[in-house]
Amino acid sequence: MSFKARLLVAVLGIVAAWAPLARAQVQTGSILVRTVDEQGAVIPGATVTLNSAALQMNGVTDAGGVHRFPSLPPGTYTVKVELQGFRPLIRENIVVSVGQTAPLDVTLQVGGVTESVTVSGESPVVDTTSAVVGVNLDKKLLETTPGGRDIWSILEYKVPGLVMASPDVGGNQGGLQRGITARGTPNGQNTQMLNGVNVGDPAAIGFAGYYYDPSSFEDIQVSTGARDITVPTGGVFINMVTKSGTNRLGGMVLATYQAEATQSDNIDATLRSAGLRPNANAVDYISNFNVNLGGPIRQNKLFYFAALNDQRTHVNVVGFPAAVWTGAQEPEYTDITSIFARPTFQLNNSHRFDVTASRQLYDKPNRGASASNTPESTWHERDILAVYQGLWNWVINNQLFVDSRMSFNSIDFPLQLKTTKQTLLDLSTNIRTRANSAEQRMIRERLQISSNVQYYIPQWLGGRHEIRGGIDNAYTPDSVELLRNDNLEVRYRSLPQGSNPAGPAQVLLFNTPLFQKRAVQTTALYAQDSYSIGRLTVVGGVRWERVEGWLPAQSSPPSPWFPDGTVLTPTFTVRRSFDEIRNIPLWKNGGPRFNAIYDLTGEGKTALRFSLARYYDQIGTGTPGGLNTNGLITQTYTWNDLNGDLVFQPGEQGRLTGTNVPPTLQTLFDRRDPNLRRPYRNELTLGVDHELIPNLEVSATFFRNREHDPLTNVDLGRPFDQYHQVQRTDPGLDGVTGTSDDRTITVYNLNSTALVSQLQQRNDDRVAQRYKGVEFTATKRYSNGWTLLGGYTWSRTEVDMTSVENPNDAFVNASGRAGIDRTHNIKITGSYLLPWEVLFGANFRLLSGAPVTRTVPITGLNQQPTGNVTVNAEPRGSVLLPWLPTLDVRLGKIVRFARQ
Repeated sequence: MSFKARLLVAVLGIVAAWAPLARAQVQTGSILVRTVDEQGAVIPGATVTLNSAALQMNGVTDAGGVHRFPSLPPGTYTVKVELQGFRPLIRENIVVSVGQTAPLDVTLQVGGVTESVTVSGESPVVDTTSAVVGVNLDKKLLETTPGGRDIWSILEYKVPGLVMASPDVGGNQGGLQRGITARGTPNGQNTQMLNGVNVGDPAAIGFAGYYYDPSSFEDIQVSTGARDITVPTGGVFINMVTKSGTNRLGGMVLATYQAEATQSDNIDATLRSAGLRPNANAVDYISNFNVNLGGPIRQNKLFYFAALNDQRTHVNVVGFPAAVWTGAQEPEYTDITSIFARPTFQLNNSHRFDVTASRQLYDKPNRGASASNTPESTWHERDILAVYQGLWNWVINNQLFVDSRMSFNSIDFPLQLKTTKQTLLDLSTNIRTRANSAEQRMIRERLQISSNVQYYIPQWLGGRHEIRGGIDNAYTPDSVELLRNDNLEVRYRSLPQGSNPAGPAQVLLFNTPLFQKRAVQTTALYAQDSYSIGRLTVVGGVRWERVEGWLPAQSSPPSPWFPDGTVLTPTFTVRRSFDEIRNIPLWKNGGPRFNAIYDLTGEGKTALRFSLARYYDQIGTGTPGGLNTNGLITQTYTWNDLNGDLVFQPGEQGRLTGTNVPPTLQTLFDRRDPNLRRPYRNELTLGVDHELIPNLEVSATFFRNREHDPLTNVDLGRPFDQYHQVQRTDPGLDGVTGTSDDRTITVYNLNSTALVSQLQQRNDDRVAQRYKGVEFTATKRYSNGWTLLGGYTWSRTEVDMTSVENPNDAFVNASGRAGIDRTHNIKITGSYLLPWEVLFGANFRLLSGAPVTRTVPITGLNQQPTGNVTVNAEPRGSVLLPWLPTLDVRLGKIVRFARQ
């Protein structure tokens, strides 16, 4: 039985063994009904009925007068409470959001059973049981405000506090994933989930292995602080919950299009003189077609939702194709076509089953387009991305429920060569023609299973308890096939350079084809108790994780230039097969989390919250991959192009000028401290939430975040005490004053040129980032024709050093603001229904500029091989780029063809 088969059997065994365990409410919410009479006495035994377009559920209040409807899909619900001798009470329009509890305090009045009291439009907005800091982008906000056709542009313009790696302008970033940072935490620590299951890319951690269809979203939950115990990392947590079918048939058809006629350009004379042309970054065209449909197959039992999405983003890239190209101009294409289906089976009040299946074609014919490539020397990326998920939700009784999930992600990610020609690089211009350097065929997979139990105890130790425990297991294998046309690269010079004449220059021979494998497995166990007594809720828990990276046994086909057993150096012999290597790394860590929430007035209108948490960093398959000796071999020869055709034939190699071989396994392990610890972050939040008016919540939160044990390289061969200070002249302009004063700058010179660099990876808090910030937000749930989400964030992210490899990096103007720092971050999004059902929506965003640092090259030092270093000429982050304002507006007219 293969390893993958054994793993699948083991995973299925875990599902069976942990059947009463489920992942927490990361794709659902809940309603907590507390029932009292007019004198405030609790009412046990009352019948509670829940209704929505997709669900009908019943329950009975317990001895404390409480009944909880757990694990509810996001949406709008009606709750009815009945008891003999009291007037039935109906609460309408109760909104359930992902990851939140809607508390309902119900007071029953004495009266006849035929009389009823109906209350509408009073859905609570303050969650007095959770300290999680985040927002929910519900379907109404997504559908009535401006937004791009990908999740990243939606988050960029709507979620307070988030900073994107690059701005989306008019949709030109569509079809691209961009880095997201918040609270001083880098993109690599973000978690992306679809319907509560991790869909993160195993290799490109922090990114997703899937491109989402925004038209299929019911709700987007984004958390940036005090994350739930089920969330593994301290970065941005994004959970996208897709629509599901209901008892009502409904659907949508959407078509959008924009082209060059809808754009202007700001390319002035200065930019033109630098080589930019008008519309250099202009969109060629962007289109999106979407059709979706959902409804019942059997009323109250079986539902479906399905969608087809086609998204095309064609943009121009500055300088592409390269100047040597004589064919027609080409933009960079990104075409994404996906199908999505989600059937739901509500067996009864206790059991619900969901299945999600999506398959996607991602087609990018000019991957790598730049001023250094022609169309034939770019890659053709043609990905097949798939997500398959299964969910079983089991409400055992009023106190115990189960939620178990399994998910399989497949990322078939090829970067294909377009021709079979030998790749040709011009050393004079750095332009590559005829073919790209190498073809990469990557297969990345994620098999995820999670299971969790929640048990409610109405009264124990003077209060109510919600006890949770669970398991989360992810297996993420990754393989790469590296191929080259003729297993070589040829280089020439179109212009003479120094003593080097124009013409053929070099041929590089490689040991391709090369097949590599790596894998990571993460298993988490967690437990938590939420204890509520009076107005106070205290939540304490621990998340324990085991993380292991390893290199599976692997082999490559025979290499034409480097047969197995070839001796290249006295210490290196070519190998094509490699044994498995485990425990690179193997970490076991437990992170505590503690929250406290206090209902200030007892009316559910104002909550004070406090949290302390530790989050351990996640790793990708690149971590064990860095210790893989199954690497690239390169030999470089001078090239004697005998027939002058710029095509290499065997026998045309001249003098051998260099041989590069992979390091030995011992060398790779020597480059890594054997006592490496897993990096982590400690976080503190303190905040207050208040319902200002019905459906409008305002919040204020203070954050403090500190990184610990980050991984960095130290140079054992050149310790700091082997350097001495020297003075050099800074010839540049001062970044603050703009004047040149030829001032001196102190740098560090190596004592001896004989000292050889010997880098080793270690933990070092000197390169750790620190974050502090204050955020104010306002959230208006859609009612009375308008909705709003806005926030202002003041923050500071600082670092003492970004590198400790040498004292120039560590001490010369090294301390200051980190590159991801944005002091001011303002975002407002909302919509308003004007008279005659004219809909107006807008986004406004204003970011302070990124901090930049002027650098200066220093020459004539002993540092080898060049004797040159580059240092910061000014304190880090002392100059800010201009503020970035953006405004998007949307205007529409609602047309009704029929009224129901």
